[in-house]
Formats: sequence, structure tokens, C-alpha cells
Amino acid sequence: MEISAGRAMPASRQKNCNNCVQTKRRCDRRTPACSRCSEKKISCSYSKPKAPSHHDTQRTQHTPYTDVVSLGSPTASSFIPSLPLDVDYFGSMSTDAQPPIVDETTAQPATVTSGGGDILMDSYVDFINNDHGTAPDQWLVPTHEGLFTEHPSTPVDEEIVKSYQKMESFCDQMEPWYLYDPKSSLYYITNRVKEFTAEMARTSATPFLHRCLYKDYTPQCMLSCFTTSVLYANRTPANTPMVMRAIHGVVRELINVEAGRNFAAPIEKLARTQTLFMYQTIRLFDGNITMRAQGEKDMPLLQTWLSELCNMRDNLGELAQLESSATRTQPPREWEQWVFAESVRRTIVIAYSVITLYETMKEPEEEDDPGPWAYIHRWTLARALWEAGSPSEFDRMWKSSSHYIISNYSFEKFLEHGKGKDVDEFAEILLCVFIGVDATKEFISTHQD
Repeated sequence: MEISAGRAMPASRQKNCNNCVQTKRRCDRRTPACSRCSEKKISCSYSKPKAPSHHDTQRTQHTPYTDVVSLGSPTASSFIPSLPLDVDYFGSMSTDAQPPIVDETTAQPATVTSGGGDILMDSYVDFINNDHGTAPDQWLVPTHEGLFTEHPSTPVDEEIVKSYQKMESFCDQMEPWYLYDPKSSLYYITNRVKEFTAEMARTSATPFLHRCLYKDYTPQCMLSCFTTSVLYANRTPANTPMVMRAIHGVVRELINVEAGRNFAAPIEKLARTQTLFMYQTIRLFDGNITMRAQGEKDMPLLQTWLSELCNMRDNLGELAQLESSATRTQPPREWEQWVFAESVRRTIVIAYSVITLYETMKEPEEEDDPGPWAYIHRWTLARALWEAGSPSEFDRMWKSSSHYIISNYSFEKFLEHGKGKDVDEFAEILLCVFIGVDATKEFISTHQD
């Protein structure tokens, strides 16, 4: 059917600029150019774009799923495109607040114009056309300069080296049959790692992912991680093929989207690293040979993202020099900041531990360089602090309960002065590697007072 030249075309309802509409991002509709186009130094037009010709369509090359896809690419669809962004899937976690994008070329926290940060709106173009503004300064953690300053890595000291030597008995249990011996530490640790997805599905948290970490802002990849964990934890023989296919899809989406990002806020860096790590625990330990091979290929990316977390973390260098009583007089500026910082520290330690465990099981006799374990990775051992659910409870626990700064696997001082009630799930996992499962249970049960 041809349209006569004199017949008027219907007026376009488009209010946002062409670039923001095409990439499905929030547009602040500034003229002559919106803030996003100005920042990216690209042309900004509010006229309806010309439909591509058949010749142009034929020239378009589609990006293979293994290639890097930009964050705004239409191929970077969400795991569940119809997932409403205002539904509270993580208890009190919200997807409304968007963090500002941090420019990695500087150590200063980013400042954002009134338009707010970029937001993925896969199937919500109508929502974009409405004036639902986002506060540009809504952060999970305060934007203190020191939080994002790169910290040089500190080599391990003699105490940590001695702790490595005490773990040789665990390294001796890497023969295949130990994976089937319920009394072995290897059996306990591997099964504990496999339980991370079930914990995520059941409680929206893990020993390294605090339950309030994403309360104010939940990146899309973390929502996909949660839904994938629910699928995997509830798989049946009948639906397992589809579940594994879904896992394969979300992993490829995560890598395609995040590997091509030039800028990411600290909370987004942490989320993508935790998400990929969770997927790796499935792919490497599920028993699927094909997925295991794919997981091994993606290991360098996980290590790259872990290195980025190491560069931006607070490694507790100053607090580690103080006595436990002295640290109580120096509480964190804000509880949310501590939750974020401790989640970063724990993610680094557990991810490097699992990577080392997997590589050691593959080549138990191979003497590799220590890699990341040549440097100090500190974290906080304190059940009361980690399980605090509010700023007031955290402040009260900080002043009244004991907490210990642990460097890597150096538990000697804690085993001498600590109590079993201070051991949370994260510490229990690492203690089982350090002194064994039976000794850990005995310590927890006999050191209560």
C-alpha cells in the first residue's frame, strides 16, 4: 500500500533524543544536546531517525555472542526482559536509585549532572518518556575520596608465611577420592562452595555478600544472579537442560555487557565480580564438562575484575596495627560504607581461595607461584558486626563486641584470644581450611565464654 505525498504522517511521540532512545537510556532532554550526548561528545538530535534502507540492513553485521557488546547495545538484553524494576525481589533492595558513573582516570568520586546516571530500560520506553527523575547523589556508600583511591599491594609478612605452612595438611588432601569422603576437609569445603547459590536463592545473601549490600541499588547483573540462583537451586531432572541453558545465556550476557564497559561505579564493579564468581561456582563444580571448560576460559576475566577490586578496596592497614580495644574507638564513618568495604574484602578472599582450590585440585603436584597470595588481603572476623541489620545495631556492636582483623589465613592470634561466638559462616569456611573441620567445630563449641 502506497502513501500519497500529500497525506500527512502521524506525529512522532518521541521526546528523548535519538541516541538515548536507541540505546534505551534515560535522557534529560536538554537542548541543543542532552547531558549524555554531550559527555560522550556525539551528535544529539531530537528528530525521528530515518528508517534504515534495505541496503543498509544488509551491510549490518551482527556481533557474535562471544564478542564484546556495549552496555547500550540492543543485544545486551536482560535475563528476564519483563522483570519490573520496582518489584522488591531482594527484600528491601531497590533498583530505582542509580549510582553515578565513576571515571576511572581519576581517583576523585564522580559528580553527576541533574539528569542522573545511565539506566538500563530494556522494555520500559514508556517509562523513560515520563519525568521520573533519579536523585544523582544516591549512593550505597558515601563518596569519600579515600574509598576509591588505589592502594598498593603489601607483600605478606613472616606470620602469614607460617600460616601457609600450617595449611600443608589440607593441600595433601587433594586426591580425587577425598571429594567423596565426608570426613575430609576437601569434601566439606567443596560442598560449602556449592551451597553459595542455594544460600543466595534462599536469603539473598552469602558469607561474602551482605544481606543489606544492595538495599539501595541493585545492579541488573545482580538481579540476574539472584534469579539464576533460584533456578539452579530448584532444578529438577525435567527442567535441568533449560536451567543450564539459561545459565549459559546469562553468563554470556554478563561478559558481553560488562567486559566492554569503559566506566563503572564501585558498587557495579563489585556486583559484576560477585555475579561472575557465583556463576563460576556453578560451572566449575557442577560436573558439566562443557560448562567447566567454558568456566576455565572465563577465569582470566574474573581475576582481572578481582584485581580491580583490590585496587579500590580499603585493606585495613591502619586498623590492623591497633589492638582490639583501640579499634573500638575508631568506628567507620557510616555503616553502609563498612558493609560495602567488607563485602569487597570478603569477595576478594573467598574468590581467590576458590580459584586456588580449583587449580590445586587440577594439578595437586604442580608448584605454582603464590600469585595473589603473595600479598596481604585483610578482612574482619566479627559475627556481631557482619550480622548487624541497622546502623544503630552496628554502632552498638562495634563498641561492645570483639572484632579481629585477619590477614589472609593468619588465625593464630584469634585462636588464642577469640571466642566461638565470633565465628560467622565466612570465618568458619576459612578456619576449616586452616585447622580442619573437626578442629574448627571443637573450637566453636568449646570457646563460647
